[in-house]
Amino acid sequence: MAEKKRSVGSSRGRNLICKTNLTMFSGISTGSFGKRKRTSVMPAHPFISDDEDEDDDDDDDVTDPDFVPLDHNQDIPGSSDMVPSAKRKSQQRAVEVLQDSDSYGEDSEEDDNEQPAPQGKSPSKPSKTAARPTTWHKVDLNNPPLPEYQHPTPDTIQTPFQYFTRYFDAQVIGHITYQTNLYAAQKDINTTFTTDENEIMAFLAILIYMGVVELPAVEDYWATETRVPQVANLMPSKRFKLLTRVIHFNDNTEIPGTSDRFFKVRPLFSFLSTAFRHEPQTPKQSVGEIIVAFKGMTAGNLRKYTRNKPDKWGFKLFARASEDGFVHDMVLYQGKTTLEAHDVPLSPQQKALGAISQIVSALASTMSSPTTTAIFADHFFTSLELVRYLRDQNCRYTGITRDNRTRNLPLKSIKEMENEAVPRGTCDYVSSDDGILVVRWKDNRIVTLLSTDMGVEPVSSVFRYNSETKTKEPVSCPAVIRSYNAHMGGIGKSDMLVHLYRTPMKSKRWYMRLFAYTIDVSLTNAWVLYKRDCKALGVNGKSLKDFRVQVFRDASNQRSATSSSRRGSSSSVDSWTPSDEDVPMPVRGQRSHTPNRALRFDLSLFHAPIHAKRQTCKHCSRKGNIYRSNMLCRICKVHLCLNSERNCFVKYHQEKH
Repeated sequence: MAEKKRSVGSSRGRNLICKTNLTMFSGISTGSFGKRKRTSVMPAHPFISDDEDEDDDDDDDVTDPDFVPLDHNQDIPGSSDMVPSAKRKSQQRAVEVLQDSDSYGEDSEEDDNEQPAPQGKSPSKPSKTAARPTTWHKVDLNNPPLPEYQHPTPDTIQTPFQYFTRYFDAQVIGHITYQTNLYAAQKDINTTFTTDENEIMAFLAILIYMGVVELPAVEDYWATETRVPQVANLMPSKRFKLLTRVIHFNDNTEIPGTSDRFFKVRPLFSFLSTAFRHEPQTPKQSVGEIIVAFKGMTAGNLRKYTRNKPDKWGFKLFARASEDGFVHDMVLYQGKTTLEAHDVPLSPQQKALGAISQIVSALASTMSSPTTTAIFADHFFTSLELVRYLRDQNCRYTGITRDNRTRNLPLKSIKEMENEAVPRGTCDYVSSDDGILVVRWKDNRIVTLLSTDMGVEPVSSVFRYNSETKTKEPVSCPAVIRSYNAHMGGIGKSDMLVHLYRTPMKSKRWYMRLFAYTIDVSLTNAWVLYKRDCKALGVNGKSLKDFRVQVFRDASNQRSATSSSRRGSSSSVDSWTPSDEDVPMPVRGQRSHTPNRALRFDLSLFHAPIHAKRQTCKHCSRKGNIYRSNMLCRICKVHLCLNSERNCFVKYHQEKH
């Protein structure tokens, strides 16, 4: 579902300025309502996330009825002190119940942002620095405007596949290939399974296409009644399901001693975030939350509930994006150790900030040019502490703030402005001695903003519906409000684009959903960059759907061209023997399978004969004169004669002019 654009001051923006009931860190109090114990659930052992049978999992398991289980049903072979045995696994609890005291947190009425920093490992409460004395005056900001973004004009527009491989490059594919082979060997040291970069790219191509052409079940792409040739011709269904089971992204032997709860997928996010940061960044950046949907129970309390999101259950990410939806950096939220596992170290000044402010400062520290950039965020992130820190770093900031974070300021009170005698469009503001503007504006609700970027002037007009006169009337609107509404939607736009064609990935291994998200965000970012290049050259670009299909097509062709040169190798993915599931069986009274014409005459594909079960020749058989053959075309999936008397294989693939 596409997330609606959030607008402050309109009826559509009511949810944005309402207080949310978000709890940032599980087990940490956000209020002072006694010493009640809070219970949270988390995996009791880091290995209880791979291929464990969970009856209460809401997600469908990707199973293969013909798959023969490996002898060692565990992640890592070896001594029992490294990994619990299969019997001991079945006896130990899948989750561990933790109880934390609410007395650890700060008073939410004073400042919801002041929580223990996730960087510290000590259970003792960190000391809170004294608040800086501030003098407020009735003065507006008058900062010079930031430079407009000018996208560099490219020499030419690359193919969609080239844009995609800027992020999922050879290094990422090679890493996945190595870790997948390692994981298969760790599960069964005697396994004959092996894969290569070519097959992993084909696997990614299938997932990309499934995001556009979505069927109820994975098996439907190979079934006779609902067969999709673009998928079925690229890889057998058994091989695809096997890869779904064993694909892996990090070495399980390195889990002991790590505090990273996203260890399973951390390399992927590190690779992609590094690549995203190097792309051109617009002067207007937004910071927000992203929820990667997951309803299964195998993730423990890594799975969060967010009330005001389209996907309410899932993994929480904090991200920074340009105003056109290009995500430049991501932080995976995992509680107190969130920033310990992040690859950006914090300075002593950042460590002294509150928990939420630390995350925003970490995202801001990776900007290419912070002195010419303004950050926009909602009330979950905004506080005087954060705005002042970014101000000291010469980075501008604008964000809605909660009312309890601007107490004791010389502004009209909320109760006073809610009076019906106060007309809509009334505005009050003050500025601090270090250049922080606080604006309180009345529209459908009372809005309070902090800004070091824009001021109140020039005041413009917006139109609002008047229920008494039944007409739209102009309402005064400060410049900072219009700026916030125009540049706040970068994260929302990226989330909307990801949800349009989301890669299906149903698995009990919780980190597979995050793997699918890395594919989607890479495709979305590639498309945004492609559209920038098209706009710079004055060319009408492809839609996101066509862009995604073209990436699939190029990846498929690359795989076919490379694999044809390796067909003699026993470890090649082309050395498979077709099964009844891969070859469409003839049904009496129905028309036999006919390949697509473009596929049939595409000589760049490897139309090789393969020995299979004997069936009717597609080329020379006629009613009353039937010829049967054991030779099958591996691309077209039809039987053709290939003997000393008839060579239908060559004739069938020659297009008549």
